[in-house]
Amino acid sequence: MKRFKAQQACLIFMMLILSVFFITGCGGHGGETDKWMSPAPEVTAIGPATVVTGAGPACLNQTFSATFSKAMNASTITAPGTFTVKATGTGTNVPGIVTYDAASLTTTFTPTVIFSPSVNYTATITTAATDTDGTPLAADVVWNFTVAATICNPVPPASCNGPGPVDMGAAATFGVLVGPAGGATLTNNGLNTTVNGDVAAASEVTAPTIGPGFNNYTGTDAQYVAAKAAMLTAISCAQGRTCDFNYGSDTDFATVVGLKAGVHCVTGAMSVGSNLTLTDPGVYVFVSTGALTSAPTITLQFGGSANTTNSSVFWVPTGGASIAATNVFLGTIISGGSAATTLGANTTLLPGRAFSNSAVTLDTNTITIPAP
Repeated sequence: MKRFKAQQACLIFMMLILSVFFITGCGGHGGETDKWMSPAPEVTAIGPATVVTGAGPACLNQTFSATFSKAMNASTITAPGTFTVKATGTGTNVPGIVTYDAASLTTTFTPTVIFSPSVNYTATITTAATDTDGTPLAADVVWNFTVAATICNPVPPASCNGPGPVDMGAAATFGVLVGPAGGATLTNNGLNTTVNGDVAAASEVTAPTIGPGFNNYTGTDAQYVAAKAAMLTAISCAQGRTCDFNYGSDTDFATVVGLKAGVHCVTGAMSVGSNLTLTDPGVYVFVSTGALTSAPTITLQFGGSANTTNSSVFWVPTGGASIAATNVFLGTIISGGSAATTLGANTTLLPGRAFSNSAVTLDTNTITIPAP
């Protein structure tokens, strides 16, 4: 009898164990248990890291990204109100486009307007963001940043190494372009300068006369931001090209015999000291670690088989550019460092552009941009 009761108790115990496994297994098919068992997704990284760590402020056209610990439901992340950026003081939304890349588990916020310098902003990813199982973030992810008066320099595309013209992108329609926003100025001493192309500067001391059908943009305009970013990309592209010809400091290209199209790299200053005619068709890129200067009253032009439709010229001095008075000069001039681009009185750029990462000074000049 005791043996029977023991066997009966053992059987009941085994049935209880099996019942637990059965209930657990069945519960998994109900959906709710799976969600309860699924760990909440987390944000493992926020970019750029300098914004989060306080090592540096954001720039005027900054994009922001967040990487998750697991696969997310894209529709919950890109839904309005899930990933937002607002002015901290006023709560005003910054309009932007939110995307999600499933391969990298990363969401990105790209503003469609520029931020305001020295303003603090708050970025938030709410618990409306869920993983593919429907499990939400455990809590809102929030970070703050302050915007600096600079433009983010985009990474140059791999194709920019040539051999064609340096791609000016959104800056191609501009005859004069100055940056950074909130910093450098455009000064026109002669007041009668004519620019047959768009004009943009962070701030202007005196506005030049511009050609009909073109626009004058300020340092807070979205098109200015796009053009400035394109200019910085163009500088990186030009400086990153493989040198076809190398020169020492104080190279005067008017004295170089048989000057050919290609990338000309100068360690130090470069100049055009007398009249120069470019006869070899193709792209000329002059890059220097110093300044670009010219003598007064000289002509730099195309000749022979080179012309404005099959040739182009780019000057990229790190130490700034100073083109003397009464010149007829040729090419897109981009001062890539902290020094300015200056055109002397009555000097013409035909075709050409006057760009600078710092400042541009004009004086009764005529600037006609290259044909597209």
